[in-house]
Amino acid sequence: MTRLSLHAIHHRFVFFGLVLLLAACSAATPRTPDTYYDFSLALLPLAFGTTDSIALQRVDIRGVQSGRALVVIAGETPRRFQELRGHYWHVAAPTLIERAFIDAMRDASSDARFASADMAKDAPYRITLSVTEFAFQPGETASIRFDAVVTHKKQRTILSEGYWGSAPVGAGASASAGVTALSEAASIAFSLVPLIGHFRIHKRRIAVIGAQPKRPKNVIRAASDSEMPGVLL
Repeated sequence: MTRLSLHAIHHRFVFFGLVLLLAACSAATPRTPDTYYDFSLALLPLAFGTTDSIALQRVDIRGVQSGRALVVIAGETPRRFQELRGHYWHVAAPTLIERAFIDAMRDASSDARFASADMAKDAPYRITLSVTEFAFQPGETASIRFDAVVTHKKQRTILSEGYWGSAPVGAGASASAGVTALSEAASIAFSLVPLIGHFRIHKRRIAVIGAQPKRPKNVIRAASDSEMPGVLL
C-alpha cells in the first residue's frame, strides 16, 4: 500500500513538473525575427568622355566585415569590430558593394558602360576595390575605407589610391539608421575617386617615373595631373 502511494506521488510530481514547464515555455517572449538590409549608392550624373566599357574586377573585404552580418565599431586603440546580432545584409558584403557600385555607375554615367568582369571580359578598363572598413558606430559615425586600383589592358596600373568617407549616425539610432549612414558615407567616398566623375579619356602620352616612357593610345587622366603616377607630356 505504501509502495503504491509513493509511486502515485512520484507520477503526480512528474505531471505537475511538465505542466509548469509547458506553461513557462508558452509564456516566454517569442524570438525577434532577423532583419535583412539592402545597400545602394547615390551619385550625381557623370560623363567620362568615352563609350568604352569599364569593368569592376572584384571587391575584396577580409575578416568579420566580409560576411553578411552588419558590423559595428566597438572601440578604438585598437579599433575593434563586432557583429550586430539579428541584422544582416541580404547578400555577403563584397557582393553587396559590387552590385551597388555597378548599378550606381550605370545610372549615373551618360557615356561609359559599367559592368562586372564576367559581363565585360573585353573591357579596356578595370577597377579593383579593396575595402578595409565598412562599419558604423551607433551614435557616432558610419565609415568606409578602401583602396581603388585602375588598370588598362595595354598598360600598367594607372591609379592606386586610398579613400575614406563618413556620415553621422544619430544618438540611439537603429540599425536601419546605420545602414542609411553607410550608404551616404560610401556615396561620398566613391565620388572622391578620380575615375568617378573627374576622369576623362584622353589620347595623350605619359612618361612613367622610374621606367621607360610608355605611349598608350588612351590613358585615364585626372582633372589634376598630380593624381597620375607619372608626368603628362
